[in-house]
Amino acid sequence: MVLLNTGEIYAQNTQGEEALLPDNMTVKTCSTVMESDSTVAVVNASAEANRTLDSAAGPSVSRADVEDAAVRVNTFLARNKRLPLTVEVGSVKVNMAQFLQLEAYYVLNRTPTVNQVQVPAKTSGTMLKGSIYLKDYLEVAGRVLSSGAPEYIGFRDQKIGFESLVWLFARAINFKVANQRLPNHIKLDALNSVESSTPTGNNSGSSDAASGNSGFTREQILAAANSLKSYIDRNQSLPGYVQVANQRIGIAQFLHLMVKCLNQINLGKNTPIAPVTAGEAANPAGDASGTLTRSEYLKVASTVQGFMEKNHRAPNYAGSSKGRISYESLVYSISRILSFYSKNGRLPKTVPVTRLASSLKNRPENDPYSGESTARYLASSANCPVDSPEIRSLASEITGGLTSTFSRAEAIFGWVRDNINYSFYYNTKYGAVGTLKNRTGNCVDHTHLLVALARAAGIPARYVHGTCNFTSGNVYGHVWAQLLVGDTWYAADATSSRNSLGVVNNWNTSSAVIKGIYASLPF
Repeated sequence: MVLLNTGEIYAQNTQGEEALLPDNMTVKTCSTVMESDSTVAVVNASAEANRTLDSAAGPSVSRADVEDAAVRVNTFLARNKRLPLTVEVGSVKVNMAQFLQLEAYYVLNRTPTVNQVQVPAKTSGTMLKGSIYLKDYLEVAGRVLSSGAPEYIGFRDQKIGFESLVWLFARAINFKVANQRLPNHIKLDALNSVESSTPTGNNSGSSDAASGNSGFTREQILAAANSLKSYIDRNQSLPGYVQVANQRIGIAQFLHLMVKCLNQINLGKNTPIAPVTAGEAANPAGDASGTLTRSEYLKVASTVQGFMEKNHRAPNYAGSSKGRISYESLVYSISRILSFYSKNGRLPKTVPVTRLASSLKNRPENDPYSGESTARYLASSANCPVDSPEIRSLASEITGGLTSTFSRAEAIFGWVRDNINYSFYYNTKYGAVGTLKNRTGNCVDHTHLLVALARAAGIPARYVHGTCNFTSGNVYGHVWAQLLVGDTWYAADATSSRNSLGVVNNWNTSSAVIKGIYASLPF
């Protein structure tokens, strides 16, 4: 088990954000991404502000505009492995050749100016390897400006193709946004996955789902919301897109469709809803859980719609009486509301807010599943009698009606955390059944009961023993569980009300020293 969060070298490191700001406040974001089959774009308030400069020279744009566009292009390339057709830089829509020149101006610290340049009719390049260092890619940037839109640029014994050049500088600028400096080097082999393309080949016959659409009907949105809910129920993560009628819609775009549809239902309206260009949440955050009443979820939906139409992206979270509802949880909750409406013809009185497992995978207290046999993590032991009638009955009661493995694991964790008091003593005293009977136990006995209930519900569970620095300032030997859901072992420390499945807040997860991981605890 590695309790170290290294992060992604090119991940944007932004400060915390108050999402859903009032109308007199604005958010400057560098990560507004609109993903479709053909473009990366941001809708501007005035259509006249957008000018496509494929055949004429244009004005200067700001360095901040180039930064914003580069972050969007980098995200689009990472997810789609190909270039978009165009990107909006400030109020100007440019092709990829023009954008490559803007990137070169930026890294060379010159004033970015939109020039008359076309995407090359054909491109070429070699499989790249090794790294390119700062002085070298700055020299390459100079050659880009002198050559217009090259099919490739030679670097030592390699050829960096046009598409890889765009991504090379997008990654460099993305890094600078996060770290206030250009990277010392960039791995070239990371650029090999981008497909070669031509101006027509990039489109692949697909249209931009955010433009030229007169609107989706309520029935189409409800059907897609029901499919989205079913997908999240099964996978505990968001899909890459949602199919609405015959179009693929990005998740942020579909969130806007859903909240607007919900608001129309509440107001007694039923008119087609056109999709808007909307970027994904830049840095999703929030750990709210609980239940929202109808009046509160309607208020959240209205606020989210207003935020997205003003900022052209999804919020990182939505405020509520239960705390910050993360972007992923927001999508899930709204899909559940609309799915209920489509089946019952009325809005539900309440909606649960739960976190998705996918949002917790990269936390340091959680470990990837390496494919080992799970038989021993489902078996009984002296202090973990899985076949005990009391254990099996309670496990069945706790998980009744829950469909996903994560929701069942979360319910078991929550029951132990909320119903077993903490007592301080060393090693095992009661075991799982005794802890259930006495409704109290130390960390070891809490874990015995948690592991037994999870295994009785068919969820593999194991013990972790380590030395932890608690937020109280004390250092103790400690025991907690990990429950296997999908491809991840999620930490389950039920000794503190501050913890939830996959999230530990009462001790420092980055400094814990792991002494052992067990199927059966030896003490």
